[in-house]
Amino acid sequence: MVKDKRGPKNPKQFDLYTFVAGAALEAGKPFPLECNCGGVVTVMPPFQDEYVVCARCESRIRMLVIEGDPGYIIGADSDGTPKLLPVQGSSKPHPSKLSEAEREAILAEVRAQLGAKDK
Repeated sequence: MVKDKRGPKNPKQFDLYTFVAGAALEAGKPFPLECNCGGVVTVMPPFQDEYVVCARCESRIRMLVIEGDPGYIIGADSDGTPKLLPVQGSSKPHPSKLSEAEREAILAEVRAQLGAKDK
């Protein structure tokens, strides 16, 4: 998840952002959403709010819905290095469950497409 570095909380500010598979919402079944603190929020259908609150750390987590059922999307570190970001609720493997060789092959392809230097 991505941490929001803006100031104090108000109704439209969130502490964290996470990506959620649209297919998980369309399936109409509960699914776990993991917080950075290790807490788990069970998202129950029907999906009515754009965010959930972690019971463990009280972070407000905004859910950004990604069409389909991707296991990950491509993001970047602050220095521009590509990385795999998990999509929660996906039936596909979490990026951490991919082998190092699989992750590196995906990221090498991304770097090649972006014309970035290997880091």
